Amino acid sequence: MPDSPTLLSGDAYQQVIGLVPHPMLIINLAGEIQHANDAITRLLGYSPAELNTMALGQLVPEPADIFQAFRSNSFQDSKKQFFLGKSDELKIICADKSSLYIELSITPFETSDGCFVMASIVDVNDHHTTEIELSRSNQELDQFAYVASHDLKAPLRGIDNLVGWIWEDIDDKDSVIEHIQLMRCRIQRMKTLLDDLLEYSRVGRMDDETSLVDINFLVQDLFQQSTPPEGFTLDQTSNQVEPFETLAAPFGQVIRNLINNAIKHNDSEKGLIRVHAIDKGDIVEIIVEDNGPGIEAKYHEQIFGMFEKLKSKDEVEGSGMGLAMVKKICLSVGGSISVASSKGHGSQFCVTWPKNTPSKSPTN
Repeated sequence: MPDSPTLLSGDAYQQVIGLVPHPMLIINLAGEIQHANDAITRLLGYSPAELNTMALGQLVPEPADIFQAFRSNSFQDSKKQFFLGKSDELKIICADKSSLYIELSITPFETSDGCFVMASIVDVNDHHTTEIELSRSNQELDQFAYVASHDLKAPLRGIDNLVGWIWEDIDDKDSVIEHIQLMRCRIQRMKTLLDDLLEYSRVGRMDDETSLVDINFLVQDLFQQSTPPEGFTLDQTSNQVEPFETLAAPFGQVIRNLINNAIKHNDSEKGLIRVHAIDKGDIVEIIVEDNGPGIEAKYHEQIFGMFEKLKSKDEVEGSGMGLAMVKKICLSVGGSISVASSKGHGSQFCVTWPKNTPSKSPTN
């Protein structure tokens, strides 16, 4: 019988993967990292010494099939190969506590020092981000199709009806004047819808420059620009944020929309708009609070949709695009927005906004 092939030592395998320009780890059957090559230290930001004190489970959220294989010792079968492929849940944790989406291939092998596992990692984070953006764009296209077939047609139908009434009442001057005034109102409403839709479509594609923003000054200025009714007051005494560099135009647009919203929907004679700004290191948290009628929990998601309004267009002017615009802007810079509210107890809109957001090049 032919002699059994000579097994390489663990050190030999370490030297081999050290030459590979692809992120790789050698792991023992307990799931502990034994060796990391230079490519994976560059990808994750850990030093080799840090990685060599960690287990794979500290880097990768535990996919059951891989770790079950460790626990059952099924890696003893050197012919068996495990490949998970791409998964939204398969993240790897970097040294700065951020995460990347990866593909992970696990292959067992045997050395003269015992059995080990080779983990090969492919960074698919950019691809995953592109998929998310594509999905979001498709959702926006679906929303636009709905708007085009419903919201934009409604003023046209109203105008068509008014033209018919004018024709019928052509000899009744007072009725004709009333119909024409309604027609002008609906034409203006349609113009607002189209203008807001265009502005929404341009979010994230404009050439925005960074500049220093003083939240205290900005909030006061935007409150005055909103021409609040007599009896409305602004409280921003709790602000704790020093001026910081950011994309000033979209940031101002977010705060303006939230303040306008808080004023427009407030049915109190003594409206109070309170703005808290809190420095949280890499992000700024801004809470815009009002003492208005509040929003029932079942509508908390709906209000961020395109052209969504909880009151009729005749009760409250506007296109219903304000909060949809705010959400899209926040997401485009890596921030977020949420609402805390209940009927009869006012509303709190909380925005997280990253500091030092990079300027963007214009997109056609």
